Amino acid sequence: MDFMAIQKFLVERGIELPESAATWAQRLQLSTYWELAGLATIIVFVGGNLKALPLVHSLRLLPSLRRLLTPRLFGRRGVQSRNKTTSNDTATAVAVAHPSLFCHNTLTSRAILLDLDVNIHKSNSTFFADADISRAALLTSMLSEALASRNALFVLAGTQCKFLREIRPLQKYAVASQILTWTDKAFYVVTYFVSPRRSDAAAVCSLRGGPDAVLKDDKLRKKVFAIMVSKYVFKAGRATVAPVDVFGAAGLLLSSDDVVEVNVKGGENKNKTGVLGAEEVQRVVKEGMEFVRDCML
Repeated sequence: MDFMAIQKFLVERGIELPESAATWAQRLQLSTYWELAGLATIIVFVGGNLKALPLVHSLRLLPSLRRLLTPRLFGRRGVQSRNKTTSNDTATAVAVAHPSLFCHNTLTSRAILLDLDVNIHKSNSTFFADADISRAALLTSMLSEALASRNALFVLAGTQCKFLREIRPLQKYAVASQILTWTDKAFYVVTYFVSPRRSDAAAVCSLRGGPDAVLKDDKLRKKVFAIMVSKYVFKAGRATVAPVDVFGAAGLLLSSDDVVEVNVKGGENKNKTGVLGAEEVQRVVKEGMEFVRDCML
């Protein structure tokens, strides 16, 4: 029941409010309406821009931090592969790779109001925050136990982004990250910003030839907003740990002793478990490094 109804109810019964009381009651009612409208506006704004608020980015990283710390705190260690690769070995010294080494992590997001720049589209700077969440989820889900066994961490050493299309206000998009290639000292992660359909992210990440092939594919290129490449190194204190050492400890790179009955079919080396043979691994690493040299070096 609002003030006018109360006033009518009192007048019908011969009770009149003093003028000052009626005036203040009306002002109070008007003030309450504006306060409710303002509160509703604040709630909608905060809810719609939640990921850009202070500390929210750190909170989004907590699941990755939990995965990274769990094997260190509770003694779960990585899979000890029989792969004898060392820091002096190259990627081609490894016989086969588990297909999970090149799996991708995908998250979806939306271009919120606080993401926009003066051109009224998603600001270039905000792409790096989204990529940070995706890369952390990818690496901690794949390598946490292996890193614990080596007492090592992954450290970002550089990043480069190629922007292809704008992301409009409130437009939804997907962020997909996967390991691209590696050397004896560093490894590289590619992050694709694509249309939000899961099939699009899967198609981009599984395309033979990597980012170069995506850029040359007219159909897939139209679904990609940006391609980012990030350089990482594994550090155990001040010492640099070879990527093949960590990947081997995670069971993602295997020596010839770990896999038997490798069949060669269709130009790809795969055995019955679906692992990638030496030639396939070498091809992926080479194509990835060609793209890295073009965009980062």
